[in-house]
Formats: sequence, C-alpha cells, structure tokens
Amino acid sequence: MRRQDIQLLASARQGDLEARYEVGRRYLLGVDGFPQHTDTGLEYLAHPSLEPSERTARTIADALPLHELVRRKLLLPLAKAARGGSISAQVKLALWRALTNADPAETTRWLDAAAAAGDAGARAAAHALQNCPSNAAADVLDALKAAPGIDLARLVPLALSNAVQSDDPEEIARVLSGTLTARLPITPELADAACSAIARLEDEAQPRLPCANGAVEALLEDCIRRGNATAELLLGRALSAVDTPALPASLLTTGQNLRRGAALLLRAADAGLSAAWMVLYRIHADNHSSVSNPQMARFFLEKAALAGELCAQRRLGALILRSATTVHESEQGIHWLHQAARRQDALAAQLLGSLVLPVAGSDAEADAAIDAVRREDPWLACRLRTARDFGLTKLEAMSVDIVAGLRPWGLVVGPNPSIAQAKLAAPRAIPALRPQAFENLRRSATFLEQSRQDGSPIEGDRRKRTHRLRYCLERSGIDESLFFAKVRSTALNTLRQGPKWAFHAQQPLRMALAA
Repeated sequence: MRRQDIQLLASARQGDLEARYEVGRRYLLGVDGFPQHTDTGLEYLAHPSLEPSERTARTIADALPLHELVRRKLLLPLAKAARGGSISAQVKLALWRALTNADPAETTRWLDAAAAAGDAGARAAAHALQNCPSNAAADVLDALKAAPGIDLARLVPLALSNAVQSDDPEEIARVLSGTLTARLPITPELADAACSAIARLEDEAQPRLPCANGAVEALLEDCIRRGNATAELLLGRALSAVDTPALPASLLTTGQNLRRGAALLLRAADAGLSAAWMVLYRIHADNHSSVSNPQMARFFLEKAALAGELCAQRRLGALILRSATTVHESEQGIHWLHQAARRQDALAAQLLGSLVLPVAGSDAEADAAIDAVRREDPWLACRLRTARDFGLTKLEAMSVDIVAGLRPWGLVVGPNPSIAQAKLAAPRAIPALRPQAFENLRRSATFLEQSRQDGSPIEGDRRKRTHRLRYCLERSGIDESLFFAKVRSTALNTLRQGPKWAFHAQQPLRMALAA
C-alpha cells in the first residue's frame, strides 16, 4: 500500500470525516490502490458520524446491487439516496416497493423521477404500470430485470424470505403473487423460498393467491427433485384433490393424480411431516377413491395420531369407541380422546363427557361432606371423592379397586365377582373430565396403596364398606345423592357397549368424525 494510502487510513482512524468517507468508498469500490472489501468499506461508511451525509448514502446505494442492500438492511440509505436524486437508487427503490408494497403510488413516484432523468427502463416500467396497475410487481420486474444493480435471481428469493419472516400473510401473498405472475426463471433458491411462502399461507382462513397453478406446480416440482419434504406434502395433497381453506388443489396443480399424490405424501410422512399421514388417511378412507383401502386408512390414521395430529387423535378415539365391545377397546378409545381433549379439543371433551354419569348437588356441598367423612373414615372419603368425580353408582363406588383401576386418563371399574348378573358386574372405563378429578384419583390410589403396605386397618369387603357408608352418612346428615349416580342398569350397560353408546351420542359423534 502506498504511503499516502497509509496516511489516509491513519487520518480516518483518528476521526477525520473526509478521510473516513474516502477510505470507505475506496474499499467498497476497490479503487485507488485499495482492494475491494465490502464489509470493511461499509464499516467505515456506516459510522454514525457519516450517517447524516447524503453523499455517503448515494455511494452505498450506487455501489451495491439491490439484493445486497436488502440483505444488509441498507434500505434507509437507499431511500435517502433516491430522495437526493440518484437515478440508480430511484430505480432500485421503485423495484423493491413494487415487489413488497401494497400501494403502487410510491412505486410510480420513483419510476417517474428516474424516467424524468432519462432512465429508459424506468420509463418502460412506468408506462406498463400505468396501463395495468393491478399487475404492478410483475410489470416492474419485467421492465427492470436488465437494469444495473438488479439481480432478480437473488432478489426475489430474498424478498420472499423476508416476507415469511415478517409473518404477515398479506405481504407474503403480495410478494408471492408478483413472483408467480412474473414467470421468472426457476432457480433452487427461488423454488425453495416460494415453497416456504406457500406453506406459510396454507394455515390462512381464505385464499390469498391468484390461480397460477402452472407456475406453482413447476416450482414445487423443482423442490421435490431436490428432496424438499414440504413441497412433497403440498403437491401430494393437491394431486390428491384435498383442499385447505387457503390452498385449493386447483391453485397448486393443473390436474389430479391420486397414485402419485399418495406416493409424495408417503415420502413427506417418512420425512417427519405428520400432516401427511392425515391426508393419506382421508384419500384411502374415501370409498369413491381409486386408492380406497380401509385397512391402510386405519393404519395411516393411527400413524397420524401417534405423530400428534389433533384431528387424528380425536377421530381415532371416536372410531375405536364407536365399535368397542370390550373394556380394553373402550380404554384405547378413551386414551386417544383424552389426548385430544388435553389439547383443548372441544369435540373430544364432549364425547368424553357423554361417558360420565351426572351426580346431584354442588361441588361445594360435596367437598364439605367429604371433609366431614374424612375425619372419621379416610378410606371411605376416598371412595366418595372418586364416586363424585367419576359419576359412579353406589354399587360401583363400594366395589371398585381404585389402585388397580387407575389409568393415565381416568378409572376402570373392574368386573365385580360378587354380582350374579353379568351386565351389572361388567367392567366400565370412565375418563377424568377435569385435571383435578385425575389428581384426586391419583392421591386416593396412593393413600390406599400405602395403607395396604403399612398394614393399616383395611376397608373390609363390600358389605362392610356399605354398612360403614350408611352409618357415616346418617350420623353426619349427608345425602348420598351428592356422590352416587342413579341410573337404570340398561342405561349403564349402554356406556359399556360402543355401538349402543354411539346410538345415543349420534350428534356429537358425527361432529367429531366430520371435523
């Protein structure tokens, strides 16, 4: 490096503003004996002491291509340079505003300013924008694609990525719409960015994109060739004619192909996208589908439920419970409905509620009565608490083995060998409708198990427990209807048999399966 260059560097480090600007300019452009080093040049030019300078802003805006200005978050210097009369900055800013801004007025203003200064590209873009303002982004992109400092192959993916990061669906749709309408050459960066933008929009409540299925399909196909699982899910679902509120199948593909769609969905599911399992279930469960297969449909539904898909958990639980003929099958159905209800699924919670018998009185009355009984007989208090929380009949409450019947989702009242009638003695699975009900059950099971291990006085058989119950309630003046459900044996048996339960719970069951 020449002596004068070394002296210039020394002056810049000592705070000389003119030297600082000159060093930054030379590094940025790689001129006058300085190697080109963009980061070093911007470090000098971005110093707070040079921020008010319009000359600095113009140097940055003119030297860097638009995608670099966007990537480095230098749009403020770009706007300052455009206001200062830089034609290059005006063209760049007009293109960026056309791509990202909903209001075409600012785009028009910058194009008119550059056109008045003699820029032919800006003049063509302004003319196209005037003739078709609804297609602003595509027209401006087409007119300015060859302008100096414009590299659409790098700029548009960056604009899409910025829009996705903003998490503003309107901005995402606006940038994506301009991209699709402009029919830009497909590059891996553009295809991946467009795929991410489309995937973000699928959660919206309504469509936000124009029907440009050919362009979308080509972008997704490019992603699929490079193993993009999200693109496999999007296109597989579209080829299977499965719509989402924001992405109808006709928006993403030009035609239906169930077999290829199923193959893409399988690849997406295998890559870890659990939503693909649910789509596979839908197309294989459809009797009118060319890939209809009830056994495979059930397999896919189970995979979706295991992967945590809320809709799958609710639907699988409802289907199992609807056809359950044994208590083991009922337990499986309740397990899946409980998983969905824990995640605030109202339909699953409604189905679980239909399995619990109502009990009279208020919770406050019952709590006070249980506290009174606990002081005299804590074992009996555990049974009364369980009966109240799970809607047990008096016979069930006095005979249930709470320790053995405890489940992660509730309680199983096991078969009662002392009851001669098979229907009355059959086991029954009952879910915990509230977290507090399950916590009470767990505490009761822990207390009873500890009592057995410690050799504490046992409760006795069912007959002794019943006598003890009568004595405690009469002594305390407590009405037993606070704890025990009163129901006919036929109604109780309905809760043990899935088909019978399904008949009485038709409406909530239909809603749970349809949602």
